[in-house]
Formats: sequence, structure tokens, C-alpha cells
Amino acid sequence: MKTIYVYLIFPLFILSCSSSHRSINLDDETEIVPQLFSDELVMPPPTQMRYLNSHLLFMTPNVSSCMLIMDEKTKKTVVWGQVGNGPDDFFSISCVGQEGDKMKFYDTNLRKYAEYEVSLQDSVYLKRVETRQINTGSISVLRIHVMSNGMIVGFAGLGSEKMFVLMDENFKEIDRFGDSPVKGLPEDNFIQLHGTFTSYQNKLFFASQPTGYLACFVINANGSVAKQWDKLLTEPLYDVGAWKWAKENKWGFFDVQATEKYVFAAFSGKSLLDKEILPQNILVFTHEGVLIKNIKYKNEYIGRFTLSDNNKLYTIGKDRLMVSELDSWGL
Repeated sequence: MKTIYVYLIFPLFILSCSSSHRSINLDDETEIVPQLFSDELVMPPPTQMRYLNSHLLFMTPNVSSCMLIMDEKTKKTVVWGQVGNGPDDFFSISCVGQEGDKMKFYDTNLRKYAEYEVSLQDSVYLKRVETRQINTGSISVLRIHVMSNGMIVGFAGLGSEKMFVLMDENFKEIDRFGDSPVKGLPEDNFIQLHGTFTSYQNKLFFASQPTGYLACFVINANGSVAKQWDKLLTEPLYDVGAWKWAKENKWGFFDVQATEKYVFAAFSGKSLLDKEILPQNILVFTHEGVLIKNIKYKNEYIGRFTLSDNNKLYTIGKDRLMVSELDSWGL
């Protein structure tokens, strides 16, 4: 059996605490045993999974190959890309958007945005259609997400008084939005709240990893932004005097994906006192923020996951790739 470890992109940072957001009841769990899909995925730890045309795509930054692509039916795998400074090279690749057969990537280290037309029929072929360098000025943008309406959202790690930067399709800044859900953080520093974006049409969802913060914004093509709801599922515990995390501090979300009706989030809720901090639970919310399912994977852990076109959820754990039929969840 080949071992697969899922690692964190960012290190641990400090937090203060706040309990001003509406909490939800996580006691009602439905335990399942997911189906084993593969334990022969030979690759470094993936930081992201995506699904495209009956293929699973695994992003693997900072290694000799940037992406591993697996055929969903045959389980045949190929690799693509390499580390470097060339037009098709990356250091910290992440998929930031999909549009038909086109995939959009961003490299935080290189500040490079690239779009590729992807062919996965007879053979794997990625044709580069656009590459550009991104200048966000004094703001350190750690992650971006491209919405289907063309709006681009960046997570502002440093240098901004707001958590998010809204940009047009030419990466020109339109606005900044999003207040910290945690009181007492250093000014212009949101690295402590890093997390993951997903979206459906004009709805943007953000899930923080060091905290249980989950938020929904409506962002229209004209650049208007309105927060619809937010939640704080864990209370961040931080020792102000010692400037360090309390050991009891609980981790939040390790991944988030959205469909037409639902938002799926891999939620940890575990502390540094636990032997394992990787999630075992997938929480399913409506677009209005109502929790309708709390699925616990029995004896399995969840790092990254992706949703297929045929109503399946694939997740990569510590040592295997698993699949669950969403029909069996009542979805």
C-alpha cells in the first residue's frame, strides 16, 4: 500500500478569540464507511483536488511534477508540469477556476496567473492560452479565486485592512471587503485566518483552516459585494500574554466545494492535544447556511476532496483515495 500524506500549505499562526457569530449543533452525526478507490496513488502530498472530464487532478506544489492526473474509469495516471521559472513551470500551483475545458492556475510564489485548455480524451494535453504576472502592490495575496462571472477574489495575507481584495478580469483592484471574525489580531495581517475559496455563480464561500470560520458573500459582475451570512464553528483560543496558541485551540476547515444546491466542507474541530488533526467529517450546508448533513468517515481521515459530475465525492486521506456516493447521503 502506498502512503499518501496531506500537508498544510501555511504554518500555524496566532489568534484571539471571538464568539459573536451564530454557532450550530454538530452533535448529530451520520457515520459512514467510504469505498476504497485506490491505494496505489504514488505521489507527494497533494494540496488540492479537482475533477474534470472523468479525470481526477491532484495539485502537487514544489515537486518535480506539478500535477498528477488520474482517469476515473481506468485509474491510469500521468503527470504534467515541472518546477521552474519557465512559461509552463510552477512552484506553488493551485487551480483557481474552471470554465468548461479551461483550467485557471495561480502561483503564489511566482505571482503568475495562467489559463490552459485541457484535453483528456485520447491523451493528456494542456495548451497554454494565457499567462500574466500579477502585481498586487503592497498587498500580499496568498490565494485567489476566479468566479464564473469574471470577478476575481484574493485573500489578503498582509498589507490590507480587509481580508479580501476584489479584482476585475484584468486583476485591477475594485474593492476590499471582509472584516476579521476574530478580535485583537495585528492590523493589516490576516495570515492567521488563511483558508479556501469556492463559488457557485455569484456566490462566494470562504472557509478558514485555523478557525471554524465559514462565510458567504454575493459578488455581482458589477463589483457589488454583500455578505449573506457567516459562522464561527470553533472559538479561537489564544494566549495573549504568551503570544501563542492554546493547545486546546480547535482547527477548522481543510477544504470546501460548492454545487448548485449545497456547500461541502471538510471540518476538523480537533485540537493540538489530539493525535490527529485531519478532519473526519464532511459538513453539508445549503447556500443559505443551513446545516443539513454531518457525515463522519468511520476510521478514515479527510485531507482534500472533490466532487464529480456523476454525484460522487472523492477524498484523499492519509493513505488512500476514497469515494462516496452522494445519493446514499440523500443528496
